Amino acid sequence: MRMLVIFIKELVESFIRRSKLLFSRAKNNPINAVLKETGIVKIDDFYTKEECKKLRDKIDNYIERENTNLWVDDSGADHRVYFINEIDDEFNKFYEHPKIREGLLNYTGCSKPSGMLLAARIDAKEGNLGSGGGWHRDSPIRHQFKAVCYLSDVDTAHGPFQYIKGSHRKLDVLMAYILGVFKTGQYRFSEDEIEKYLNKTSKKITEFTAKEGTVAFSDTKGIHRGKPISEGCRYVLFCYFWDKGIPKHFEILKQN
Repeated sequence: MRMLVIFIKELVESFIRRSKLLFSRAKNNPINAVLKETGIVKIDDFYTKEECKKLRDKIDNYIERENTNLWVDDSGADHRVYFINEIDDEFNKFYEHPKIREGLLNYTGCSKPSGMLLAARIDAKEGNLGSGGGWHRDSPIRHQFKAVCYLSDVDTAHGPFQYIKGSHRKLDVLMAYILGVFKTGQYRFSEDEIEKYLNKTSKKITEFTAKEGTVAFSDTKGIHRGKPISEGCRYVLFCYFWDKGIPKHFEILKQN
């Protein structure tokens, strides 16, 4: 019975999204085609080294300020400034960047989103779980568009964004339930569950390693995480978008 409910929800979500794409100015360009197929696509040289340095310095400054509404994880590694676009024009330029809004429109059909920009620094500290607190989907039903920008060079030791390509696709989600790998509606996963999933589906983990200034567009219905960081620190921007209002649990994270 629960599987039937999930299947119906997937069909409804698909109908609504396809309707929005049909009535919007969305275009199926090469970037959008790759995003649909794999769930993630990389765009090089979005920012210059100088621009990245400027934004990194700003993030450090906001983290050190006493009046910043700062979120920090239990390990003291992940430092996050949510809604930074509402208090700083330089960050708002990224949040409202035409290329990002074009990507959002072409993938979801949403032209007037609610949303915010998160600026974050994660430091290498013992016991850290990485950005996002482990493997997860942002939603088990709805496809979601997120733009991620590295403001520092990120290799495998610096907590790269990890993504399982194809895990965002509806058939793949349903097959994982049918195979008994995940529970219906599950959106957080243990290491053992991910290993079982990879073995059952022959999928692989893709590490988004890249130079500073690189952007990734991603469907975060797909399974992803920030890999636990073992060296240095990682600076990153995340654009969050919703076609309705901003979820209420984000309200406490707004800047004063």
